[in-house]
Amino acid sequence: MTTNNLTNYRQQAEQVNFKSLLNCFCREFKNWSRYEGIPKYDPALADYMQAIHHKSFLRFDFTSIGQEVFAPLTYFSESGVHSFGFPIVVRNSSSDEIKEISPFDFVEIVSAFSKTDYPEIDSLPTQKRMQNSIDNLAFYLSEYKKSDQAVNSPEQTFIEAEQSLILGHSVHPLPKSREGFTNEELKKYSPETAGQFPLHFFLIHSDNVLEKSTEEYLMTDYLRTEISKYANNNAKELLAAHPTWKVVPTHPWEAEYLLNQTEIKEMQSKELLFSLGQFGPSYTATSSVRTVYNAESKWMYKFSLHVKITNSYRVNYLHELNRGYDASKLMKTEWGKGIQKEYPEVHLICDPAYIAVIYQDKIIDGFSTSVRQNPFHGANSRKNVSMAASLTQDGVLGETARISNLIQESAKRLNKEISEVAVDWFKQYLKITIHPLIGIFNKYGFGAEFHQQNILIEFDDNLFPSKMYFRDNQGYFFRQGKVDELQKILPGFGDESRNFIAESRIINLWGYYLLVNHLFGIVNALSKNKLADEPQLINLIYEVFKAEEPSDTTGLASHFLNSTQLLAKGNLLTSLNNMDEASAPRTNPAVYLSYPNPLNKYFFSKKLINPKGTDIVFSRYFEKENVTITLRPVNVDNDLEILHEWFHREHALKIWQMNWPIKDLEMFYRTLLPGDISHSYIGEANGVPTFNMEVYWANRDIVGNHYDSLPSDYGTHLIIAPTDSKLKFTSAVTQSMMDFVFAEAKVGKMIGEGSVDSLASMMNKAQVGFKIQKVIEMPHKKANLNFCYREWYWEKFPAAKNFQNIPVAATQV
Repeated sequence: MTTNNLTNYRQQAEQVNFKSLLNCFCREFKNWSRYEGIPKYDPALADYMQAIHHKSFLRFDFTSIGQEVFAPLTYFSESGVHSFGFPIVVRNSSSDEIKEISPFDFVEIVSAFSKTDYPEIDSLPTQKRMQNSIDNLAFYLSEYKKSDQAVNSPEQTFIEAEQSLILGHSVHPLPKSREGFTNEELKKYSPETAGQFPLHFFLIHSDNVLEKSTEEYLMTDYLRTEISKYANNNAKELLAAHPTWKVVPTHPWEAEYLLNQTEIKEMQSKELLFSLGQFGPSYTATSSVRTVYNAESKWMYKFSLHVKITNSYRVNYLHELNRGYDASKLMKTEWGKGIQKEYPEVHLICDPAYIAVIYQDKIIDGFSTSVRQNPFHGANSRKNVSMAASLTQDGVLGETARISNLIQESAKRLNKEISEVAVDWFKQYLKITIHPLIGIFNKYGFGAEFHQQNILIEFDDNLFPSKMYFRDNQGYFFRQGKVDELQKILPGFGDESRNFIAESRIINLWGYYLLVNHLFGIVNALSKNKLADEPQLINLIYEVFKAEEPSDTTGLASHFLNSTQLLAKGNLLTSLNNMDEASAPRTNPAVYLSYPNPLNKYFFSKKLINPKGTDIVFSRYFEKENVTITLRPVNVDNDLEILHEWFHREHALKIWQMNWPIKDLEMFYRTLLPGDISHSYIGEANGVPTFNMEVYWANRDIVGNHYDSLPSDYGTHLIIAPTDSKLKFTSAVTQSMMDFVFAEAKVGKMIGEGSVDSLASMMNKAQVGFKIQKVIEMPHKKANLNFCYREWYWEKFPAAKNFQNIPVAATQV
């Protein structure tokens, strides 16, 4: 491998990691926005944009610490996983110097910015883990290039899909961090390199082994029989000499770790434990490094592994092991048989057994192993079944993404258009996921962490989703409201596994894992690969939940349909605060934050908030005033100066407080207009620019934090420039504002939050039907929160009910 090739892989690895880091930031922070266009009053930024021939960015506002970061935007995602070009740059707010930054620099900036809210934040551990992640990914890319592995084939076996996630998760700041492995060990034990290895076995005194099994045999007995075929003479002698002792498997890396621990050395000296060594059939890592697979074995083994994966050592805790055992036992009852009968499209993979080792009344967690069913052994090893994460990965080293190849091949087999197949494919995906999972949650009380890595999808001959598998009993949860029912079926169920949790918490877990992490990951993959329209796919998810709402008694569907915020895990902040969530499962320390619900986009009006072009979008002639009122979207290049002058007029200063330097006002509009919160319009009276109107989506605006906003709520701000009453046309302007917004069917009600100091605003709103609800304390003003429904407006102005907007210029009337 040449130095240039290694450098290239490292650069690509750094860029992949940087993209993930930026997407993490977008999910966890609010101080970012889109920036469109080359500015007129910001020469430093304009020169930079012209030099790189790019004018669409995400801007990260760190001006409170004297900096701004600009990332070239190549794809903006409605569901939250964006794509970026390079380089990423930072601008010094004082000097205007613009320079390229690395992901390590960005982490340092984020840490400094976050110190107020998170005083214990420390960037260094995250930077070290990030370096490890980048080094590992560079290694995987180089190994992938040398191999004959194909990670984007439409058809993949279970293990091929498991080992295809070269780039890692797109919204984790440390996607490939595995501290503890050398490069040689990475190659041997990583799924990305498809390394194969035999397991390491110990022979341990039966008094020191704790195990449970829902099978007809104990796993240690099964293993004793299995390894006797492969054991060397020394191991065979030990097995024969200790017929009642237990055979305990471990990951070979962990075996070396254990043999260096004081407790193990003591057990060896007391002859309570013997290391039998490595032998037997070869296993290989699944997408979870510590869970291993053999195509001929009916069992997979989920080992403990003292390697720091992302930010945590990955060990199995006793209550988690019991969680798998309990769930497996429950699946053997009528409860489990009922799920299998009612929802055959769902297969819950169980962990029916576990093995743990105790010394001096203490669990030695390095031995703790969960034994998992392997539905993909023998003939089934060739099934086309894949974890969802393999469908969301970008193309590796310039290759086409797998989702593209899969949909294109499906379209070819069906002889249909790709766009039609992509939508139908996604409908089928929702059919085998949302419907059965909500049904099972309601009737059986079962919920789980349905994220991309734990959901497996089986495909039919046309490559459409036909079956869903869910694995990882550590994430099996049951509704608190089902305690009595389930404990009647299995007395003591949940006592050791602690798997009953409140319905509200399960719903929050679903919001993050099923919606944000999983389904929107699929949406993003389909749309950024130009297979389907992202808003259309989001609307399909909404409609499926809407269809489930009448039969859902838990409030889950209603929560996802109506909540403006979901709870999402902050992987970046969790890392920056050096929180080891996996090693302290009782308290589960991790940062969770509110996240705008993407399903609200069902009510998002592009007509109001993202209009195309700058042509007239509204016109109405008012005979009494002999005036035609028109509206057109603001054109920053043409309208900035007039807006700047209006905001400096005396009557606008107190209410609008936007008498900024023109450079700042330009920044405001170049970040506002591409966004999904509000849009600005120039209003003209008989062709003369007279007023400025902003339409905003209330649940994404700051006002949404001050009342129980609905995703169908829209509001407006209005400034009329003239002070001469003959030129203001206040009534006509206000009616035009109402007509324009209420013409959009997605609007449920209009809201206003005029300052309590603005009597004129209150009177003007009241005249068109607004009614004050309450006074709210906003950061910049005390305001009257007021609502108006169509019926209230039409009661005041009956003619408006039949008005039809046909946009024409005033000169044409």
